[in-house]
Amino acid sequence: MRFPTGRSSRGVLVTASLLSALAAANPQSGLAQAAVVPDDATALISRADRGRVLGSDEAPIRVVEISDFECPFCARFNRETFHALDSLYVKTGKVQYVWIGFPNPSHPRAFPAIEAAFCAGSVGKFWQMHDLLFNNQSEWIDAPNPNEVFARFASGLGIDVASFAVCIGHDRMAPLIVRDYEGVVRAGITQTPFFIVADSVPIVGAAPLEQFVEAIDDLLELKGGR
Repeated sequence: MRFPTGRSSRGVLVTASLLSALAAANPQSGLAQAAVVPDDATALISRADRGRVLGSDEAPIRVVEISDFECPFCARFNRETFHALDSLYVKTGKVQYVWIGFPNPSHPRAFPAIEAAFCAGSVGKFWQMHDLLFNNQSEWIDAPNPNEVFARFASGLGIDVASFAVCIGHDRMAPLIVRDYEGVVRAGITQTPFFIVADSVPIVGAAPLEQFVEAIDDLLELKGGR
């Protein structure tokens, strides 16, 4: 798989133009108080890694989603099933949910979209950016420069645009994305979305809610946590 490189100078230029446009559109936007993406590489990766985990560490079941923001079936799952799972199981403490990025080589915008989500995740906004990316998929896929769209999303989430643009423009999240990608390949998984329930039960594709409910409830019953 070929990952993008050499975008740092362009990223800085995007930052400047976006800051000017946002300030002109809303001088009271409070950009100075926005959440700043960490500059320290260790803190950045660590916070992003944790930011894509939803729910309690004490939950009896873990569900892992392997996904790609450019994948239409992943977007359909997010639209039709994910939020119901969140309400039924994550918010009730029964499931911890983990999102793993797997950029399909045929999806040229998948890698930068995952970067955007992880950069947002470093300031606790992964899941908000996750929803924006899926709900507005055609907007950034068709954009001449998707990073400008991602930065606009970030600004709307209260993230400092300058530090966010540095994060995506300098490929700061590449180590985490590569780690995810290589782990998925080693596991022999080749498609998205793909789900692993309780480290043992695979669910392939944008399955309906009922399929997840059946698998999770059966496993919870075995664990005595239903």
